[in-house]
Amino acid sequence: MRVRHLRISGFRGIQELDWMPDASFLCLIGPGDSGKSTVLEALELVLSPRWNPSFDDADFSNGDSTKVIEITATLGGVPDELLLEGKFGLEARGWDATQKKIHDEPQEGDELVLSIRLRVDTSLEPVWTVVNDRHPEGKPISAKNRERLGVAQLGSYVDWHLTWGKGTVLSRFTGKTGDMSAILADVSRTARKALEGTSLASLDEAANRAQNIVKGVGVVPARGYHAQLDVQAVTIGQGGFSLHDGDVPVRRAGLGTRRLLSLALQRELVKQGGIALLDEIEFGLEPHRIRRLLRVLRQDGDVTEGKSSEPFGQVLMTTHSPVVIQEIQASELRIVRQTGGKVEVIVVPQDLQDVVRREPEAFLGARVLVCEGKTEVGFCRALDTLWCRDGGRTPLASHGIVPVNGNGSQAPQTTLAFHRLGYEVVYWGDSDVQVSPTPDELVKHGVTTVVWADNLATEERIAQDLPWEGVVEMLQLAVGEHGEESILASVKNQLSGTDFSGQISADPNSWEDSPALRATIGKTAKSKGWFKRIGLGERLGDLIVEYLNRIPKTDLAQKLIDLRKWVHGS
Repeated sequence: MRVRHLRISGFRGIQELDWMPDASFLCLIGPGDSGKSTVLEALELVLSPRWNPSFDDADFSNGDSTKVIEITATLGGVPDELLLEGKFGLEARGWDATQKKIHDEPQEGDELVLSIRLRVDTSLEPVWTVVNDRHPEGKPISAKNRERLGVAQLGSYVDWHLTWGKGTVLSRFTGKTGDMSAILADVSRTARKALEGTSLASLDEAANRAQNIVKGVGVVPARGYHAQLDVQAVTIGQGGFSLHDGDVPVRRAGLGTRRLLSLALQRELVKQGGIALLDEIEFGLEPHRIRRLLRVLRQDGDVTEGKSSEPFGQVLMTTHSPVVIQEIQASELRIVRQTGGKVEVIVVPQDLQDVVRREPEAFLGARVLVCEGKTEVGFCRALDTLWCRDGGRTPLASHGIVPVNGNGSQAPQTTLAFHRLGYEVVYWGDSDVQVSPTPDELVKHGVTTVVWADNLATEERIAQDLPWEGVVEMLQLAVGEHGEESILASVKNQLSGTDFSGQISADPNSWEDSPALRATIGKTAKSKGWFKRIGLGERLGDLIVEYLNRIPKTDLAQKLIDLRKWVHGS
């Protein structure tokens, strides 16, 4: 089963969203408060078997309960039993996979789909109906019928899925559980003794199945999973049985283990045609467990439709983790962006795969500072400290700004790619080599650029503009990192055959300041990569900020002011 179309209006921070999820495995990313988790919560509410979710005025956009909440999800791959005339067959619509559109009257070749709408008005009473344009008032759909859709959200329901409760993953594995309420009525009076002699074969079979599934994601039960009464969870219903490892409820395990277990079980449902909604998939998991889990979630999935020979549903998830972004394909990423309550979901093109692998953190910010290389990235960290310390300004992180390594000549293309994805972006680059697009072309696209004058690289600009004692400190910093012999040999080699070659001693403090020597030091630092490490670039930046007040009219100082204005507005 797949969500073919989702429309949300008036729900929490989303005043309006219209989205067609176009793959079986998608990850929603974006800055905080963009609406990622709200999208999953909306899907869970409209499709889950819960019959009594509570709503209050805070669930309405801007807290205005006079404006109705409407969430409409159009589903393909719906169970055949729900498409019978006695169910919702007369309400079916058609999905044209080629044109990516819905036909209210199904046409030849269309996939039959159902549009399920959840509506909440000022009464705060939720109403679920199956709707179409022919029957806009809709036909009510019960919690029991919604349960057949096989939708499960992880989110805050981890422990719930480890019980035999209404709509939980374990109950779907088990099949009929009608006798459980009667069992629990006795159990509530006599606790565990009431279960003596009572067969739990169907539950234990599901527990064994769960045990086999979770081994694939690295969870090994200590004593073996089986069904047993969880006294603290007892209710007169289906929630009193929970999964146990030996005599200990699995809900007492660590958060990471519980999430892995729930995710593995949900993945099994997805293989059978269900839909899994996974909010912040990385929460509670170490990087190696995240990578393993993602591989397991995707191994039976058809990232391009039609490859799997068995039924396969859909995984929709969110993340704030660079590890997750690096592990999946660029084409599986969707950026959620909100402007004035209107939310759009933007496709990340596959040709940005290299950028996704190299700079995953950038996709999690709101603004991107694309630096020519690692030297400038480190430099940014020093500037951030300076602006916060001496200027009383807020840090880059508070502005949602992520400095990224543009990888040299690829930096302009990276900048333009982020700009086209809707990020506010600035390009900070050298001017010593021709790049494409050029800085002027980036400006025409609406991109802010910070580029050194006089066709210089960052190292050359620094060597030109710092006081001489600052240039000497720059040399000493390089010597401390790469060794005196290496640095001096590099400079001497550049000066070979010039009047300066005999003046280079082992002590840079004895060197005499001159434009030619400054130029040589800058070029050598650039060509030899003296500061091509983020930590070293930060130390170089710390050195430079000590001298900025002494060189206010230089290009170095003025361009850093331009950068500060982009960051802070002043």
